Amino acid sequence: MDRAMAEANRRYLSSGITSLQDATADHGLDRWRLLGGFKANAVLRPRLAMMVDPGQVGEFRQRGLEARADDNEMRLAAAKVMVTESTGSTFPPQEELGRLVLGIHRAGGQVAIHAIEESAVSAALSAVEYAVAMDPRPGHRHRIEHCSESSPALLERLKSTGAMIITQPPFIYYSGDRYLAQVPVARQPALYRIGSFWRAGIIAAASSDSPVVPIDPLAGIYAAVTRKTKNGRSITPQEAISPAQALAMYTANAACATFEENVKGTIAPGMLADLAVLSADPTTAPLEAIKDIVVERTLVGGEVVWNR
Repeated sequence: MDRAMAEANRRYLSSGITSLQDATADHGLDRWRLLGGFKANAVLRPRLAMMVDPGQVGEFRQRGLEARADDNEMRLAAAKVMVTESTGSTFPPQEELGRLVLGIHRAGGQVAIHAIEESAVSAALSAVEYAVAMDPRPGHRHRIEHCSESSPALLERLKSTGAMIITQPPFIYYSGDRYLAQVPVARQPALYRIGSFWRAGIIAAASSDSPVVPIDPLAGIYAAVTRKTKNGRSITPQEAISPAQALAMYTANAACATFEENVKGTIAPGMLADLAVLSADPTTAPLEAIKDIVVERTLVGGEVVWNR
């Protein structure tokens, strides 16, 4: 485990990644202690936000383990809830999902709901809408993880609830050819509508969902900007965004997803000096060259932790 974590640490830092969010759905105190040991021994250098099993939230609180804004090395993140679609219905049932989200919401917590298909995204939004209606609380930043399919109606609901989206631009690059082959043509315009998120004013952050696809953020930025697959085929090019917007999804918006935008995610006086030095500027490089940009150096807290 020590060797594996050291190798993971090397791969993250060599990709310019200075913060991680572990989105496993069944995390409890044992995983918190395990990861905390790697952090304490500097085996894992990127800052870490760990999601929690909703059933374990109470135990964390009883032990005084809250998502503290002053703990930038390792902190609790949202309670992770899985919503899946099978046999024409979603699980957990809508009423149960609503109660679960409301309980976390009323306790002042944040929920991250895994939802891929449009029906699952709709169920997740219904649960958030229910919680917010029962206990209005602005700035909750409840999250929809993936939101792989979304219609215009769902975008309107996302905007009105104040929910965030954590989406995966690199899926377009690494899995796009499979989508074109297997997803019905009529459903393809609903896939990863990143441009529509921006136009609707919905805050969206980007991730790799590693190990589903490689962790390289530059591949994700390239995909968000060009909407091209690994074989150079286009998927809904009208959903493309600018390089600056794509970069923000991996930096400022990602920090916003864990309520840390006041300490990281941008380069400014007083912010944590977590930096990746790149071989070229993705906001000015030719679009086709973005995927070939490499990380030259990575800093965490102003300390150089990786050199090419």
